[in-house]
Amino acid sequence: MISKTYATRSALMAAASSVVLLGAGQAFAQTPASAAAAPAAAQEPSQVEEVIVTGFRASLQSALNAKKNSNLIIESVTAEDMGKFPDQNIAESLQRLPGVQIDRENGQGTKVRIRGLDQNVTVLNNDIFVSGLELFRLGEGKSKQTNSLEGIPSELIGGVDVYKSPDASLLEGGLGGVVNLKTRNARSLRDDVTIAGDLRANKAGDTDWNPTGSLVLGYKFSDRFAVLGTISYDKTEIHTDVLGGENRGGWAYNDRPVAGGATLDVWSPEYRYATYRDQERKRLGASLNLDFALTDSLQLTGDWFHSDLKIKTSEASIKFPFANENATYAAGASVDGDGVLQSGTLTANSAEGTSYFQNAEAKTDNFQVALNWDNGGRLSGSVRAAYSTADYTSESANNDVRYTQYTVRNGTSAGLVPNATAPATFTYSYANGDNPKFTPANPAQFTTPSSVFAKSHWVFGEDTQIDNTSIRGDLKFRPEFGESGNLVLTAGVRYAERKIDSEFWQLLADYSGKGELNGRSFGQDWTPYGYFQDGAIGFKSCELPVGTPGRPTCSAGGRFGDSPALITPYQTAATNPERFETLTVGGINALFQKRSQMSNPTAWLSGLYSSTPFKKFVDPIQSFRIKEKTTTGYGMVDLGGREDRYHVNAGVRVVRTELNIDSSDTPASPWYWGTDSWNGVIANPDSIKTTREYTDVLPSASAVFDVNDSDKVRVSAARVVSRQDLFQLGQGASYNYTRSTTPGPNENRFLYTNGSGGNTELDPYRASQFDIAYERYIGASGIISGAFFYKSVDSFIQDETAPRTVADGSVEGATLGIFTQPINGEGGTIKGIELAAQYAFENGFGFNANYTYSDSETDKSNDYDNNLPIPGVAKNAFNLQGYYEGHGFEARVSYAWRDKSYQGDFAFGSGADRHNLGTWERAYGQLDAQIGYAVTPAIKVVLEGINLTEEPTGRYLQWENLPFRYATGDRRIVLGARFKLGL
Repeated sequence: MISKTYATRSALMAAASSVVLLGAGQAFAQTPASAAAAPAAAQEPSQVEEVIVTGFRASLQSALNAKKNSNLIIESVTAEDMGKFPDQNIAESLQRLPGVQIDRENGQGTKVRIRGLDQNVTVLNNDIFVSGLELFRLGEGKSKQTNSLEGIPSELIGGVDVYKSPDASLLEGGLGGVVNLKTRNARSLRDDVTIAGDLRANKAGDTDWNPTGSLVLGYKFSDRFAVLGTISYDKTEIHTDVLGGENRGGWAYNDRPVAGGATLDVWSPEYRYATYRDQERKRLGASLNLDFALTDSLQLTGDWFHSDLKIKTSEASIKFPFANENATYAAGASVDGDGVLQSGTLTANSAEGTSYFQNAEAKTDNFQVALNWDNGGRLSGSVRAAYSTADYTSESANNDVRYTQYTVRNGTSAGLVPNATAPATFTYSYANGDNPKFTPANPAQFTTPSSVFAKSHWVFGEDTQIDNTSIRGDLKFRPEFGESGNLVLTAGVRYAERKIDSEFWQLLADYSGKGELNGRSFGQDWTPYGYFQDGAIGFKSCELPVGTPGRPTCSAGGRFGDSPALITPYQTAATNPERFETLTVGGINALFQKRSQMSNPTAWLSGLYSSTPFKKFVDPIQSFRIKEKTTTGYGMVDLGGREDRYHVNAGVRVVRTELNIDSSDTPASPWYWGTDSWNGVIANPDSIKTTREYTDVLPSASAVFDVNDSDKVRVSAARVVSRQDLFQLGQGASYNYTRSTTPGPNENRFLYTNGSGGNTELDPYRASQFDIAYERYIGASGIISGAFFYKSVDSFIQDETAPRTVADGSVEGATLGIFTQPINGEGGTIKGIELAAQYAFENGFGFNANYTYSDSETDKSNDYDNNLPIPGVAKNAFNLQGYYEGHGFEARVSYAWRDKSYQGDFAFGSGADRHNLGTWERAYGQLDAQIGYAVTPAIKVVLEGINLTEEPTGRYLQWENLPFRYATGDRRIVLGARFKLGL
């Protein structure tokens, strides 16, 4: 394996060398490139001609013109960038802008961070937009994800403006900034008929080639009316090897048992998961623009934006016990001074595998209608209405298999299934930054069919509906008394409603026909329902007193002893070989439940247990409804026109927010649809209805001064606000339990380990920010700029961890653990600089480069650090891009790098062994490249490469040599052709 350090160094050298060579090439060129013979005329970034006529150089110039002519501090990217660079979605299209970084998941760009902050607002044509991925869960661990832009095809967008400093007319909601997606404008087409598109094939790693394509159709009926439509489709596959386990909260440190009776202090997760993940994505996108000049002064536009993203995720994992299943460390384990295990051998009474399959779909539609009036007089105005709706649905199947000795119910008494193998022994080793290595002492136990027992089965999912509606009106007035100073007065009002309905559910089996009793009839907190049962667990009613009418024949508490079986027949890879597949996971060959059989989770369960009925139960703790109403008014003043050497803007935006939240919490005496708190859902939740109102006054001011014809100075100050995280706002208290295998009164009982929940009383993020920038423009295609920014956040939402006693299955009736909840903590600051340079040489070579330094600090602390940074803010980030265009040939190479960043704390433990450690995302760099050749003026062939150095992503817990998460990165190749016809 190539180490991460070496891969990063190689990528840096490759990127830097490419830029130097591309720049040096202009000294040897004898003939000016045809593409650079005459600068392209300044155009609006959203014009389609930039996608299908002009080159990459012209697109950069168009974006540069947008920046130069703006009265605010913005960064722009045009359709040429998105259409002709290897970008799968809008997030990836923005990653090369100064001050912008992105998060990645499964080989895709997901969340945009502006100056490190992800609390931003994404709008479409400066109004509401939904992506369908505002909130969702991913993977077996149900990792909560928010505000991903991976579902937005870049082909559908005409341009993007990233506002770092707002004015009062811009929609509120961005703590870091505003991402404004701009659709194309039909009447800007040069030809009466425009047909353009591309057809490509893409491939990641060892996966198959898959199709990608888009088509743009435009027709101008007249100078007054035109229609433009775009449709795109892409299918991608990616394989990732993953290290997981962060979803397991039962970590420990003190007194881990060592063979021979000694103990060891070492940071130990419940389990490490070595995971083999395949993901398939199919995305269909469509957009439509109608542009109708009703009169010379009245324009009507309509936009429709549609995206349908289907994601299939399948995983196979091997679970390695570190602090559970009676894990014992061999003498001689290598542990560093921080208590981090570097290498060692462990033996546990369990080796398990997990198969997981998720079907997910995010479907979104955004509609906008605008009426703009401007007769050239002193008064002009517009009215806009917008409606957006999104549905996110997922259904997941999960199965555990056991590779070691396992006691199960056999109908009359406890017995052993045929996999009576020895306990699992494995050696763990780790090199900083790489994927840890697990080496089993007995590899055969993972592939011996009779040793592979299908242990337990789960089906769960979620349904989230989001609806946004808004209407706004804006007026501009140029008073006669202000003509000498180009005075413009602008005011507007807006009303909007946002509704979120998020449900999490799971299927539970009805065991009443199997003889299970309803504990509610006997004063208990359980029912005959449960998950599709682990063979080691029998009737819950064994816990009822002997002699209870209808009670099965078993000893008191015999659910883990001599209870008869609830579900049979049991299956192994020997008794049902068609049910299993062999995969290499973490370097280990192992048998797993065949994932393809789980692609329809409900049908999969029905086929396995046709005689066991089941029912869908909505989990009220994980589900919530939010309704938000905002009433907004703003007013602002502008001074200075294009002929002046200055422009000043000042204004204020006032936002009144009404918030209604319907959520649930776990009551003091809960009872469950299910036989245990850990396998059922709350049946008697405490319903929580929260109503809140608050008003934000958001003043802003900015000024642009032309020092001379080439130099500008910009200053701005603003008050900004950003919405709360939806998961944090809506979810109730959720608790995690682990089966105790420690000998004693609580052995084989499920004990509380940790929990988490939301907080309906969270306030929004609020901050004051200040910017100053200097820009020197070099001709029509070059710039050198520098900016200083400072942001003071009033109260940063952070997690608070505190002890909590929760009712569970222990003899005592409750266990003390920890509970984590978001709160409005102390504030924080972020300050830094942005440096950028861009230039296009006359011979066709060019480059752009930028660097961002962000220094953030909060009052937050954990067990080891004080004044921690703001989560997600990388201290250093840079982008390099070099390119050549000429004689029909084009080539580009781009490298984006982001420093490590603090991601928040991870709290765990119980009793005296409680801890709070920081999690850090490792530094990441990605090298992309493209070459293309124009076979004819209308057809160009292209070859693109993404993540050429196969850079992995990773996260560590407090110390760099304590891996928390790791995912390999595949190289992706795209090959195809683009075409354009104008008639």
